[in-house]
Amino acid sequence: MRQKITICPSFSATIPCVQSIVSEYHAKYNKISVILDKNPSILDSFHADLATFGSSGGRECSFSSEQVLRMFIIKMIECFTWRELIIRVSESDFLRNFAEIGVGKLMTFSFLCAASKNITAQTYQTINEILLKYAKDAGKTTSESLRVDSTVVESNIHYPTDSSLLWDSYRVGSRLLGAFRDLDIRCFSYRFHVKKVKKLHTFISTHVGKKSKYTLKQVVKNRNTLIERVDELNQKMQAFVSESKEWALTDEQTVLRNEIVSLLVKTEHVVTQATRALGGETVPAKERIFSIFEEHTELLMRGKANKPCEFGHMVTIAQTREKLISYYNVEETSPHDSAMTEVVLNAHKKIFGVYPAKFTADKNYYKSMNVVDEWEKKIDVFSVGKKGRRSEQETVREHSESFMDMQKFRAGCEGSISVLKRGFGLKRLLSRSFKSFAAWIGAIVFSHNLVKLAVP
Repeated sequence: MRQKITICPSFSATIPCVQSIVSEYHAKYNKISVILDKNPSILDSFHADLATFGSSGGRECSFSSEQVLRMFIIKMIECFTWRELIIRVSESDFLRNFAEIGVGKLMTFSFLCAASKNITAQTYQTINEILLKYAKDAGKTTSESLRVDSTVVESNIHYPTDSSLLWDSYRVGSRLLGAFRDLDIRCFSYRFHVKKVKKLHTFISTHVGKKSKYTLKQVVKNRNTLIERVDELNQKMQAFVSESKEWALTDEQTVLRNEIVSLLVKTEHVVTQATRALGGETVPAKERIFSIFEEHTELLMRGKANKPCEFGHMVTIAQTREKLISYYNVEETSPHDSAMTEVVLNAHKKIFGVYPAKFTADKNYYKSMNVVDEWEKKIDVFSVGKKGRRSEQETVREHSESFMDMQKFRAGCEGSISVLKRGFGLKRLLSRSFKSFAAWIGAIVFSHNLVKLAVP
């Protein structure tokens, strides 16, 4: 069983530094350490997910949950990779002391990476609520003003075209079948044409934008051939899955078979959508998958000139006047912004006991004037602009001093989102699966709020 807290010897001798930037750096982490000590329930929630981690798989349990939590915090605040995290902490006596490791043995980066997958999105949700309650009780945040905005967080995929998805399907499917054949050669003797299929994909991707009619005919021909090749592989995988049901498999073979079964569903979908597109049909985004590795990825069109299409998920973020993130939300199927207004305001009331006196968001959160009128009965300033034409009364409302002041306050949310993307890694998440995607959103919000409380 993993320990929650371990007392380790620390470096007692510290060399004084006169540089203010280093003093501020140390002060930030010291204040974060105080916040963690004042909120032991944060560690309790974190420990619940790690208590049994490693016991059955042989992972060493010499590192406590507190050490793991503090290492995670360093990673998120400094935006390190797992490898870089271990190197930086090992070289810094100060960070070793913050992580409660001191002169003790440092864990491996693979151990931390595996541990991170055990922390659920719900746990981070709980931790963030604990931290927000602490900020409210300590008077470090107020309920008076609330601003909301949303942004797209990209998943870790390449730009999805039909040919690239077909190529991914073939190379991964052939690799998995080949790996199974290496374990049990009696099973089948398929031939794979990986180089030929790659050549087809390369020709399509490099010539699809050409104007020559002959070249475009060749592109269509190669695309047909590519679809046929992947469809043949799908048939082989289907035959393998059916036959292997009766086989006595080792643990390693069972894992490979499950991977093939999971992949087959996605590759068949890829062939279907590519066939429909080749036939001239416009396949709706909701009926497509954009990656066989991150199949949860959505296509989001936000109307940006430099990036009309984004691939990932919409994240809604609400902030108080003190820039603390009081609410965040990410869903596998992203809702429209207008559906989030009531959700955000009710979440605010649940935390603070009252609706904010002032609320602001951009026009995407506008639903109807009837909804606006209803909220203005509960909220003093409901600064959400109307879409479309305005009556004289609506124009006066949107040009009032209180409305325009809150719109200026709303614009600050863009800066906070920029900080989250540049300073905390929110721009593109490298996690696998939607569960990990949602968990890392929570980890980033937690780290951001810790820094805001430590450095107001």
